[in-house]
Amino acid sequence: MALVRASDETTKPAAGEPTLNATVFRQMRADIVACRLMPNERLRVEALRARYAAGGSPVREALMRLEAEGLVVLEQNKGFRVCDVSRERLRDLMLTRIEIEGIALRWSIERGGVEWEAELLAAFHRLSRQRKVADGSGINPAWSREHRTFHAALVAGSGSPTLAAIRDGLFDQAERYVALSIMSKSVPRNDTAEHEQIMRAALSRNVARAVALNGEHIERTMQKAARSLGDKSLSETNGSGKPADAGGKAGK
Repeated sequence: MALVRASDETTKPAAGEPTLNATVFRQMRADIVACRLMPNERLRVEALRARYAAGGSPVREALMRLEAEGLVVLEQNKGFRVCDVSRERLRDLMLTRIEIEGIALRWSIERGGVEWEAELLAAFHRLSRQRKVADGSGINPAWSREHRTFHAALVAGSGSPTLAAIRDGLFDQAERYVALSIMSKSVPRNDTAEHEQIMRAALSRNVARAVALNGEHIERTMQKAARSLGDKSLSETNGSGKPADAGGKAGK
């Protein structure tokens, strides 16, 4: 059976259907975020063409878009590879995420209406019904999807597409570390209660509590991911992106 190519006239999608280029991009992006394509893995065009049953043009376009997002690296004379992970990158990523999500969550609580509240409740309900780990000990794709939806729902009332785009990119980078921590066979954290507390604080319009709980939630993720990378812990913060004092306890 011949491969479907983006240049074929017969492959033009109907209105509302994703193009082949968009499909390849989404599949490759999902594989990187879930660590089905591992950090630092070499990305050879021919192998990717076979993996996604696509021509070279959609694959190269996907790689360039993923490089712009920071998920892929292009090295001179070496080609593409998945962006590596490290404790330093993890810390920088998570502290930045705490700050950005804090702003987005505050705006969302201040501006969100009844529809935002309903969508947030529904997103938590769906997430709470999913198992975090799949049968093969990797991350459950359904949980990952609903987890992303829940955190997006928290900040969906912000009214800022620019802020949402920045937050989305940081979240997906963080999910790679979550996937790695699950693959390392460390005991999965039962974070359903954490999600519920954040949701209830947001619905109660308690900005300070919601932002603090969300920051603590991200910090716990950071610490667990750091242990999976072979580090006992990273320097603690106070849940707001501010480092703890030299004694190791978060300042208040």
